Amino acid sequence: MLDIPRRQRLVGRSDLFQGMPEPLIQYVATHCIERSLGDRDVLFLKQDTLEFLALVVEGRVYSMVHGPDGREQIVGTTEVGQVVGESALIDGHARETSAYACGPTRILLLGRRHFSVLCAEPLFVRRLLALLMRRLQSVMELLEMVCLYRLESRLARFLLANMEDDDLSVATLPSVLMPQNQGVLASMLNTSRPKLNVQLQLWRRLGLISSQRDRIVINDIDHLRRKACALN
Repeated sequence: MLDIPRRQRLVGRSDLFQGMPEPLIQYVATHCIERSLGDRDVLFLKQDTLEFLALVVEGRVYSMVHGPDGREQIVGTTEVGQVVGESALIDGHARETSAYACGPTRILLLGRRHFSVLCAEPLFVRRLLALLMRRLQSVMELLEMVCLYRLESRLARFLLANMEDDDLSVATLPSVLMPQNQGVLASMLNTSRPKLNVQLQLWRRLGLISSQRDRIVINDIDHLRRKACALN
């Protein structure tokens, strides 16, 4: 279990609470509840009541919606140091997505009864609005990508957005740390796992990408950028 000083440091470095007054950070650290989740454990489901917000301190949480055919679409990823379920701070609606843990995950939960203290701080309210606007922008960008671009363009955009530049002094190629499995990536790109696998294998045969343990290495970034911009 995390002690209070450790909780304060984690809360103070988070996207929602960084730079907040110290008494507010201490309040959150004191009243939050630590919870551990296993892979695919549910944090909350769509249409659940808004009872808490959560800070991820270990692991990852995916926000999902489900189609009538059972297909999952990942619409958001919450990493360490980020909050999920912050819409609970806004009254008058239920959860708009479901949230699941990806791998062993640890979170800090802050219940609704403590929200009034947060919302009484003007700086916090401004930070919350800015965070909600960024989340909305991300959803709009996802909607544009899914509706307007074919699979190879969606995959190229994902790789370009998530590539990591290694030490350029040794002339290494950029690479992307892949999700836990292809099913997760397929859910991110609104496609099936078999179709995604076919596209990845085609690009490997063409030499556009190659595999390296849990990473995809980008061998031809200019070609990938052209693919990312192709509408058809």
